[in-house]
Amino acid sequence: MQDIFLNILRTQAQTVYVISSGNSDSKEAMTVSSVASLSADPPRMLVCINKSAAMHDFLKTTQSFCLNLLSNGQKHVADICSNSEKINERFSNDSWLNKQETPYLENAQSNLFCNLKEIMEDTTHSIFVGEVQDLIHNDALKPLVYQEGKYV
Repeated sequence: MQDIFLNILRTQAQTVYVISSGNSDSKEAMTVSSVASLSADPPRMLVCINKSAAMHDFLKTTQSFCLNLLSNGQKHVADICSNSEKINERFSNDSWLNKQETPYLENAQSNLFCNLKEIMEDTTHSIFVGEVQDLIHNDALKPLVYQEGKYV
């Protein structure tokens, strides 16, 4: 059943996000596949993160994050941020800036800056709910889309 479930999920076309967070000592970024809007008033997003990912516990301490909606020219960023063997390359792969201590991708189609409001624990993942505090959006860029195991 799990294989069929994963195959069904892979058929859905999804925009590609990289979540990033930081503090005065370090920063983290990773590609995430489970991102959704939760509400418009107040504007809130949710993101699901595997409990084994370094970002999981890091985000609990930083309390803020950015959801970077990648543009179609940023496949390399998605690949690096999803590969645990390239964790040291994540912030050398594109144009990263900082808003306070939160790193964000300058050339992303959109950046959603969030304050952590709630964490809901589940089996292998936690759901992080963030309230959007600020936005950057570039209509001229098209989003990166992933479906059936490849970028489309």
